[in-house]
Order: sequence, then C-alpha cells, then structure tokens
Amino acid sequence: MQDWSHYGKGYVRIKAYTQSPERFLNLCAYHKITVWNLVNKNDIYEMNISIPDFFRLKNICKKTGTRVLITGKYGLPFFFYRNKKRKAFFIGIFLSFLIMFFLSGYIWNIHVEGNIHNSTQSILGYLEEIDVCHGTAKKDLNCAVIAEKLRGEFPNITWVSAKITGSRLFLEIKENDNIYKEKIPEKGAYDLISDKTGKIVSMVTRKGTPMKKAGELCQKGELLVSGRLDILNDSKEVEKYEYTDADADIYVEYPLEYYQQFSMTYQKPVYTGKQRKGYLLQVGDYYFDFKRKSSWETFDTTTNLKQLRLTENFKLPIFYGTSTDYEYETQKFVYTEKEAKEKVQRHLQVLLKSLEEKGVQISENHVKINIQKNVCTASGTLLAVEKTGKKVPTDILPQQTERNFDINE
Repeated sequence: MQDWSHYGKGYVRIKAYTQSPERFLNLCAYHKITVWNLVNKNDIYEMNISIPDFFRLKNICKKTGTRVLITGKYGLPFFFYRNKKRKAFFIGIFLSFLIMFFLSGYIWNIHVEGNIHNSTQSILGYLEEIDVCHGTAKKDLNCAVIAEKLRGEFPNITWVSAKITGSRLFLEIKENDNIYKEKIPEKGAYDLISDKTGKIVSMVTRKGTPMKKAGELCQKGELLVSGRLDILNDSKEVEKYEYTDADADIYVEYPLEYYQQFSMTYQKPVYTGKQRKGYLLQVGDYYFDFKRKSSWETFDTTTNLKQLRLTENFKLPIFYGTSTDYEYETQKFVYTEKEAKEKVQRHLQVLLKSLEEKGVQISENHVKINIQKNVCTASGTLLAVEKTGKKVPTDILPQQTERNFDINE
C-alpha cells in the first residue's frame, strides 16, 4: 500500500552499509525521512525511500559513515524516463485521456429502479422517444423535466427521482399499486345464469332466490339464482319486490370428449458422439462462423451467444460465442404396448393439469386405449366438474303497489 502511495512521485530501493544502523535510522526518523519495507540481510539494511528523501541522506551518511547503493528505481518519473523515446506511446496515452474526458460528458448508462408494473424496456423506449438515450450529452438533460414527462406518460407512476452520477442517469420510480387492484362491481341487482350445459352437482346460495337445485339439468344461459326477492303478505301474495346481488357457489358436471391417435412406429435421432466446435461472431445481420463446414449428412447445431455491452443497458449489436455441430443418424423404432400406454397417460396428465389450473376437476375418466394395426387410439369421455354462475343485471319489475294504483286509476 505504501509503494502505491509513492508511485506517482517515484521511489528507490536502497542498500545501506553501516556500522551504526541504529544511529542511521534514528537520524532518519529525527529528520522525518520516511523509509518502508525495511529488511536486515547479514547486517546490510534494505529499504524503500522516496526520491526527495533520498537526496536528504547525504549529511546523515557522512555522520554515520554509511554507504548507500541503489538497487531499484520505481514510479512514474522513472517510467517516463525509460520510455522518453516512445513518443507514439505517450501520444496514445494523451489521446486516451482526451477521449475519456470527452466521453465523460455523455450518458452511457441508464439505470431504472423501483418499477414493477412498467417494464424497464417500455420506460427506456419512451425515454428514447423524448431523446433521452445512450450517448446523449449531459448538458442537454434536465432531470426535473424527465421526471415530469415520465409521470405524465405513465399514469401509475406517482414519484420519479432522476439524477446524473458520472456518465450514468439514475431513475428511481414509485408506482401506485392501487390502480391494478381488481375493481369491485358496483352494488346493484344481479342474476346468476349458467355459462355451460350440464348437471348441477352442488349448489349453495348465499344471496338471491335459487331457481334450480342440485341434481337438476341446466342449459347454457339458463337462470340459476335470481337477484329479485318476492316479499309475501299474510295471504301468500307478492306484496313487493326487493333486489340484491345474487351470490352462490354452483358446480356443474358436463362431459368432455377425448381423442388421441398416433402410429406405433416413430423415428428419432441417435447421436454418434461426433461433434465439431468453433467460434461464432454476429455483427448486426452478418454472421461469421469460424468453424469448419461439417461433411456429415445429418447434424444438429447449437449456438451459445453473448451480447457485447458497454454498460448495464447500453448493448452493442455484436454477439460472440461458440457454435457446435452434433452428428446423428435417424433410426426407426416401434412403441411397445407399455410405452404406448405411458405416452397416452402422459398426454392425458398434461390435459388434466391444464384443466385443473383453470379450476376444472375431473370426476370420472372413461378413456380407453386400443392398439390395432400399428395404430394406438385413445378415446372416451371425461366427466368434468366446474364452477358456474355468470352475473347479469336483474330485470326490475314495477312494485305491486304501483301496479294496483295504476289499475284503480
């Protein structure tokens, strides 16, 4: 650590031949001459010392009878001296610093943080539309304006903090999660109708008047629970109507036809184990494959590419990686009866899982497998149970008192 701190001004490694090492070191300390990495090798002391302090040793060496020998020179002054004739090298260093200074006046990385509902790409796309992108001069950017425009473009963004650090534009965003919460329907009178045809296997009504019961058949669009309540008088006659938002758990059982057919013979690639690997470079729409062309008749090719990027979100249209060819031979195989049944079961399980994710339960499975003339056929019926009940507005009828008043008139 001490070496690096003196590297800019330069330092030397010396050997001190002296009969009074303690006095020599004490005088160095007294005159505030710093030495480090002190090593004693057979009464010869090696140490590092800065260039200015080295020239201050003359009087101390005379007083203590010390002879000093330089064994190494380090630091920028010596580096420049050794390379003083390499003008192109120093010109390159100067131009590099000049380019870095020039590029530091531009934005090369845009970092977005805190966004959940709005993707980073959509935000970067909008910023590009308002001329805020990689390579934009920092002097042309107004962080307050950027924050204001983002809030105006994305309604769910409630707060934006934009700041520039070095060549990086940092955007911290807070979104309003309430805007994505499911909207609760307005209170009113609603019926529940069936959205499928089948047999009602379960029905629990919490609000409304049930028009069907468990065990009965229902047609698609048929009324199941009415949002209209009949209020009866002592004579069991309808005195008036009240309305509510019908609510019930209704499950309907209905059949699903299943059919699958495939050949017992099939072909698949068998890899020989031979492969050929090479490097691949993509620049824009141009590909450069440095792998020898394969002489195999059939082979698969896999590529593993990485995109070259300068910063977090500043990607160049340059991809590099490897390309590998794998030779294979196509061979013919025949399913055994067990393998054919397992294939049907796998396909059926995928279907059942998909139905289950949609809230559909299978109560009975009547699918049969038949293998005949090199063809496997799976067909039958699945009995599905699914929740039903679609809300539709209730027809509002005039009250009985109003109708009697009209008749008397």
